Amino acid sequence: MRSIRRSLLGYLLVLIALALGAVGVLVDRFANAAVRTREASEEDRIEQAFKARHAEAKAKFDADLMAEAKALATEVQYKTAVLLGQNEPMRRLTPIEQVVAQVGGILLGHTPERRPGGPGGFGGFGGPGWPGRGAEPQPPLKASTEEARLFRLRSAMLEFVPGPSLLAALAPVAAVEPNLRGNDPRRHHPYPNWVEFDGPRVVARVQESLRASLVDDDHARPYQFQLTLVATYPNRAGRNVATLGARVVEDALLVAPEFLEPAPDVEPKFDDVNISDLGSCRRVVSGTTPGGRPIGFFLPLPAPPAPAVIAQYKNYPPFRGADMMLRVIVHTARPYSELDSRLVADQKERDNQLARVRAETREELVNLRARLVVIGAGTFAALVLGGWFFVARGLAPLRLLSDAVSLVSEKDFRLPVVPTELGHELAPIHARITQTLTLLQRAFAREKQAVADISHELRTPIASLLATIDVALRKPRTPEQYRGTLEECRLISKQLGQLVERIMTLASLDAGNDHTHVARIDAGELASGCAAVIRPLAAANNVTVSIHAEEEVILNTDPGKLREVLMNLLHNAVEYNDPNGTIELAVRRAGETAVFEVRDTGIGMTPEVRDRIFERFYRADSSRHATGVHAGLGLAIVKEYVARLNGTLAVESEPGVGTTFRVTLPALTIVSTLVPADRAKPGRAVPAAS
Repeated sequence: MRSIRRSLLGYLLVLIALALGAVGVLVDRFANAAVRTREASEEDRIEQAFKARHAEAKAKFDADLMAEAKALATEVQYKTAVLLGQNEPMRRLTPIEQVVAQVGGILLGHTPERRPGGPGGFGGFGGPGWPGRGAEPQPPLKASTEEARLFRLRSAMLEFVPGPSLLAALAPVAAVEPNLRGNDPRRHHPYPNWVEFDGPRVVARVQESLRASLVDDDHARPYQFQLTLVATYPNRAGRNVATLGARVVEDALLVAPEFLEPAPDVEPKFDDVNISDLGSCRRVVSGTTPGGRPIGFFLPLPAPPAPAVIAQYKNYPPFRGADMMLRVIVHTARPYSELDSRLVADQKERDNQLARVRAETREELVNLRARLVVIGAGTFAALVLGGWFFVARGLAPLRLLSDAVSLVSEKDFRLPVVPTELGHELAPIHARITQTLTLLQRAFAREKQAVADISHELRTPIASLLATIDVALRKPRTPEQYRGTLEECRLISKQLGQLVERIMTLASLDAGNDHTHVARIDAGELASGCAAVIRPLAAANNVTVSIHAEEEVILNTDPGKLREVLMNLLHNAVEYNDPNGTIELAVRRAGETAVFEVRDTGIGMTPEVRDRIFERFYRADSSRHATGVHAGLGLAIVKEYVARLNGTLAVESEPGVGTTFRVTLPALTIVSTLVPADRAKPGRAVPAAS
């Protein structure tokens, strides 16, 4: 047998377990979201800090590279100026004076005596006449083989001109004068091709000198570098480009076009290059000194010795400008591997911080879930222990009711507990049990009374039968006397048979063995038959029976049970009527139902009697028994039959006025027709036969 306490506790614990599980899942979800959000925020903070340090390292890397480029540019400017004889005092001369001073440059192999006033140079670029400004890139400047031969021939002839006469000096010049166009600046020039012939050699000598000064020395540099020498020539197309630098980058770094053109406003430029031996590198390209001045030099190329007749001129040919401009472009590069090596520690620290944040997050989630499990398990255990006690406390009224019910016996049907002690929920159960016990008590009482009544009803006829037989046996009788005695015995036996038959009918109804046999009948015709049967008994008691059938009613019902109901009602109306009284049997239709009414003008009933007339073996007036068996079973049978026919039974009675029994039955089919001519007219009483 299942325990209510265990069931309630089990249901409660299942509900609580589900609630705790749902709350735990929600808490875990929200906590996990919060922890993950915090983890993401912390990771983002670490990433931002790493990016900031990376940007700082990158900026410092670029700043260091720029500082190295400026230092190299300063060194290149100084050493190139020394090589070209353009020191700082010479820069205070005018541009014309600087050009004139280049005639005696020591770099070109001339003696100091032939240097007019020492070296000099320009600190800026030429004017619009310089080729290449805004023009297409120029090809390399180089004299052809024929031009080189003519240049050497012309130089030899002019060097050995005899005599100091001007005509004697000009005659060889005219003899070797090239056939040039009239607008060619080289026309009427003693050495028209000496720039093309000697310019590339000057660039090569400068390249070698700088390589010996910057590359082949023992000075260790923390960076890789390359120098690009760009020589351009006024009024001549073409230029010469030469490179020098560290072995791993020499001739590997290209120059942007804007640096090849002689422009004074080109700023240092950062870019990324790929060097085969170094990989990806960061480069700074600069053509200026740290002060912003371009690294450029204007150079006049010294011609061969002039004839003695014109040796008096300091500058020969007279009043010529600079023959070439030499610019130096500095490339400074460092591999990104150096920057990456600086960031390795930061990356490792970042990775360690991220790993620590993730580990702390996992540990925190594990601890949180462990706490949730411990709290949930502890709560559940506490509820198991406390729930058993509190459920028992809550079921105490039920135990009290159970104990009270156990005290009920066949001698005492009272429930020894009041509803206020049981609580609101058990009050209806208490009321229902009390009602059931009351009904059981009444049933026991009725059964006892029934046994007593049956005993009484059977004892009287049997005693009368025995007395009649004893009287007949006391002495010999005549046949007529024996016949009379047998008639009395037959009448008494008939009464006993009717009583036993009614008791068996009620027993069959109680056992459910009685069956209903439905048939289509005419209600008025059945009522007329019952009235015809009861008229002799009514006439014997000076009672008039009439029937009223307003219309013909056809219905489906059990005719035997309906006839028994009407006969019992008519019989009671005769038995409990006054002399010269009347009985009226009416049949009518009320909607979809058929109504049978039995009215009498008898003694009537009080409300107390009316409430008990359907009880078995109850008799309102036990003195009225002259017409047959009066065991109080007729109306009980009527009530059972009406219920079996799905009908209703109502009683209206007033003491001294009369009683009306009303039976209402449902009709599946009700057909109204005119009453036949041989039937009694509506409202007309049919007198009883005399």
